[in-house]
Formats: sequence, C-alpha cells, structure tokens
Amino acid sequence: MVRLILSFVALFVCVGTSFGQTNVPATANQVPSAAQLQQYLNRWEQEMLKVQTLAATIKLIEKDKTFETTSASIGVAKYMKLGSGSSTVNLASLELRREGKADLDKKFLCTGNYLYQVLFEAKEIRAFEMPKPKQGQVAEDSFMSLLFGMKAEEALRRYDIRLTKEDQWYIYMDISPRFPADKADFQRARIVFNRANFMPRQLWFEQPNGSEVTWDIPKMETNVKLERSEFDPPRAPQGWKLVQEPITQQGQPRVVRPKP
Repeated sequence: MVRLILSFVALFVCVGTSFGQTNVPATANQVPSAAQLQQYLNRWEQEMLKVQTLAATIKLIEKDKTFETTSASIGVAKYMKLGSGSSTVNLASLELRREGKADLDKKFLCTGNYLYQVLFEAKEIRAFEMPKPKQGQVAEDSFMSLLFGMKAEEALRRYDIRLTKEDQWYIYMDISPRFPADKADFQRARIVFNRANFMPRQLWFEQPNGSEVTWDIPKMETNVKLERSEFDPPRAPQGWKLVQEPITQQGQPRVVRPKP
C-alpha cells in the first residue's frame, strides 16, 4: 500500500492547473492509435518538467475484496521540487481523514531521503529510508519513477501502457506491470487525464488480491506558495514512538499498517 501512496503523491508533479469537473464520464468515442499514445506520453513527459509546487484536494476510495468493505477518505496533498538535474529533490505530503470525520486518519511525508508514516491510533511515526535515485529521479524499482519524470521510451519498456479510449473530456491510459517488483504491488492501473490541459483527474489501482484503490482529484493548483518547512521530518510528540524501518531486499520500504 505504501508504494501506491507514493505513486499518488508523485502524480502531482504531472499536473498544472485547477479544473472543476468532479465526475469522470465512462463513455468514449473511439479507441486511439499507438501513434496517439506516443504523442500523449511525450506531452506527459514535457508537462512533468514545468511544475515546481502543487497543492490538491483529493478523495481516496479503498475497496477491500477480502472483507468486502469500502472506505472513503478526503484530504490535501502538497508537492515541492527543489534543484534540477541530478540534484533534484522531490518533497511531498499527504494528509487524509475519514469522510465525515474531523481528525486526521493518515499522514505521509516524503522528505526526499525518507518516507514518514504517521500512525495516529498507534501513536507511532515510522521512518522508511527511500532507495537511492539515479540521475535525479526517484528509484527505478518504484511506479513513482514513471510519474516523477521517466522518459516516454523508458516508460514503455517498464510498463505495458495502452491508450484505451478518449472522449470529449478525458484521455484514459491502462497500465500493467512487466516486472516482478511492480507486480507485487498492483496488477492493473488506470490514469485519466483532462483532455483540455493534460492534467490528471483520477488514478486507479487493482492490487494482486483484487482490492481496489482509487485516487480522485477534484481540484489542483500549481505553482502555489509553499514553505520548505512544511516538508520537514515530523517530530514525535511526548508519549509517541519513532520507529526506523529497514529497506527490504528488493529495495522497498516495509510498511506496518495499523490494526483495525
């Protein structure tokens, strides 16, 4: 789940402006060609380079196939890019609360070198050292690398990407993992882009066990004023524990989820 959280936070580097439509239409007029896919991937790559800061309101919908439950959370995500080239540092934060509740339920903070997971119920902050990036990108073993600036050619090598349909408002891309590390996290994914400005509207995953995770993005703003201090590592309040988690052999952080 943590890499899917990371993937969503990383998605913000692709976006640029706010848009107001809140429902993604299911109809389409035709199935686009492979040439159109390449054109859109190239534009996606170009749009990624433009964003320096971003803030978005989001909705997370989780469907658990094992227990046949569905939960919804709403919240705010922020992104800031520092430096350029090989010295680029990507900072991000994500705060979520259960729909209808006032208190925070989940919080994630990416400082570039570490991902922090704040567990409010357990009163713990877990710190995960992130895999070292190459050439200014995030680690190549993560779906984040696709969203954070992977070249279009490399994206097609790493993932089976299909431009499944287009309609008046949106462009739909289905993504399937090619390599075992990615298959351990998801078996299918879909990204929906706003046709007018190629900004993402929705990100959906189907996990190996059939559970589904949907990130809905009703509003986004780019190049907003953010403070660097907003992405400082969190401090454990009195009575809380700070737990350092190791990287697994596959270079992935091992996340312990709070008990229900």
